[in-house]
Amino acid sequence: MGDSLEIKMGNLVQQWGGASVKTITFCVTEDCNLACRYCYMTGKNNKGKMSFQIAKQAIDYILKERSLFNEKGVIWDFIGGEPFLEIELIDQISDYIKQQMFLLDHPWFNKYRFSFSTNGILYNTSKVQNYIKKNRGHISIGISIDGNKTKHDLQRIKKDGTGTYDDVIKNISLWLEQFPNAQTKATFSHEDLPFLKESIISIWQLGIKNVAANIVYEDVWKDNDDVIFERQLMDLADYIIENELWDKYSVRFFDYHIGFPLLIEDLERNYCGSGRMLAIDHNGNFFPCIRFLDFSLNSRRGRTIGNIFDGINEDKLRPFYALNLKDQSDDRCIKCGVATGCGWCTGFNYDYADTDTIFQRVTNICKMHQANVRANKYFWNKFSRVTGMDSPRKTYSIQRMEMGSKGQRYLLFITSSKAIEFCNYTNGQLAEEIVMSEKLLKSGLNFAIDKGYRPIILNNQNKIESTLNNICINIFDNNLYASIREDQETNTILVYKNSSNINKVFANSNNILLVNKDDICKIFSNINILHKSYSRINIIIQDLQKWNYDDVENYKTQLENLIPIVMKTYEAGKPIEINVLTDLIYLDAIEDCGAGETTFTLAPNGNIYICPAFYFDDPNSYIGDLECGITVKNYKLLSLKNTITCNQCSNYNCKRCKYLNKKLTNEINISSKIQCLVSSAESEVSKNLQGLLCSKNLLHTVDKTLSKEYKDPFERFLDKRGR
Repeated sequence: MGDSLEIKMGNLVQQWGGASVKTITFCVTEDCNLACRYCYMTGKNNKGKMSFQIAKQAIDYILKERSLFNEKGVIWDFIGGEPFLEIELIDQISDYIKQQMFLLDHPWFNKYRFSFSTNGILYNTSKVQNYIKKNRGHISIGISIDGNKTKHDLQRIKKDGTGTYDDVIKNISLWLEQFPNAQTKATFSHEDLPFLKESIISIWQLGIKNVAANIVYEDVWKDNDDVIFERQLMDLADYIIENELWDKYSVRFFDYHIGFPLLIEDLERNYCGSGRMLAIDHNGNFFPCIRFLDFSLNSRRGRTIGNIFDGINEDKLRPFYALNLKDQSDDRCIKCGVATGCGWCTGFNYDYADTDTIFQRVTNICKMHQANVRANKYFWNKFSRVTGMDSPRKTYSIQRMEMGSKGQRYLLFITSSKAIEFCNYTNGQLAEEIVMSEKLLKSGLNFAIDKGYRPIILNNQNKIESTLNNICINIFDNNLYASIREDQETNTILVYKNSSNINKVFANSNNILLVNKDDICKIFSNINILHKSYSRINIIIQDLQKWNYDDVENYKTQLENLIPIVMKTYEAGKPIEINVLTDLIYLDAIEDCGAGETTFTLAPNGNIYICPAFYFDDPNSYIGDLECGITVKNYKLLSLKNTITCNQCSNYNCKRCKYLNKKLTNEINISSKIQCLVSSAESEVSKNLQGLLCSKNLLHTVDKTLSKEYKDPFERFLDKRGR
């Protein structure tokens, strides 16, 4: 099969206009001709109906306030209840909208859509059909089909309890004739999970090619539901593969974007558009979306952001503009390894939060989302095996790695037990060299892609498939790199040992200078050579556990001697970065190595470790493998917030080595005295450098919080506690 084959599976029809349009929703009626069992409005429907006068006043306000409504286009959305119960009112409202946009020469004229979500019962009536013909080219309609007859009639029922499948199906052919690219939204709850596979297939067989399927957010899930859900999706995956349907149909459950760790840009986004949309009820109140109306909520009153008489209250809108994933979610969600694609409803969050806030996320669907991710991976892995093609999921995973963002996760590969050392460990403890096999390397790379880890490879001389060349970070001994650099990509970090003669430098952007106790005095002379070829130099101490107070003082002196070198680079307009001196200029929090949290290590024996140091110190201290995955016991102890002194310290340049913590204090979350003294020395010299840069107007800000007191931060911690 050729690579030119279009893959539709997982892709859904995008909203007209994308993110550049405003969605304005009129709740024209609270009444409905159905009583769907899973509907969040069921049982609260009454005869509340919008008057034309209320709608007219809302339209006048919206079209007048162009500074507030400055999007390039608009979707005028009509919802209920069932909106087609009020098609005459909607027709009147639509005519007024078109008339006013024309008379006002509004930018939205000819850049608008009328949108409907309907149960489809009234679709073929003459009034609805006349409206469709009248607004041809500016209208989109979605009809809800939940699946096969059994599943549909289980949930979507009339008020007398009878099913509606037959009433809706008779209108589908007309709907698809008028809107051939339309999609439907099938919703699944506890009772109907066993019908999922047949339901999706049934919808496709009706001619509806795209199914925006989802599960309910309510707390309805029972034990074993996730197992049923996963099994149904895997059976559906097998059906798709066996019948080669991936280029013909789509369902949201196999969206290849789901199931990856979060990047920093993911944390800063909100899942939905609440607050950027506008909903209007029959009384003329404004809401951030339809789910904040009174009759959409079960536990709270509606949350308005203004009304047609007083306009938008921008203060009440501010919290919605501020919403992001990070501030709504707890650590479990933020650090979840399969977090992408796990959705929520801000209105539902508000309805069930402990207090009346929109900044608390409901997590009823954790197990269900994890099951969806497992089935998603099953589908795309099987797709690749059968077709011989890279799946969109693999391609997307590689793209996420190439972003290189904060929040990225890494898997480090020790290709040999004699591989280059690059941090606070040595590789001489193991008697015999163990080399990572090509099979293990390949399996590890596949594991990394599947889990969303960016590979970091020590001394790799194996050929890696071209799709991975741009994402693999290679760490080389500078002597080894000299002989193989022609074949390497740009993602390379070179390691120089401070104890050796540094006579091989390359046009590379990044490198490590590995410092030992016996050659502290060479730091200045070696940096003086390296800085001419590199824009960043990372000084890493390899044997800190052997250092004493005199070593710290000698180290501090060497750093002070580097200040003139750094000053000259700033004066020349090409400032160099030396991690222990310049990082503090930019940091506002500790950025440690992430060992055991965002960075893990695959050793030649096939086991996974917190970091290379743990492997070389004790090969039995592994935390997982490629088959069983990673399990970190007492995970909370690795987090910065649970390191008693570090989370209160402003020495943000500190490496906070968890391996050294464990070796020197017996606890992985308590730093040793020597680590604290070294980071304090680095901070003091960095503070002096910043002061000099500011005095020469080469730097405009300086961190006033850094203490100039050369003291163990743990001592300050004890002082605060009154010892």
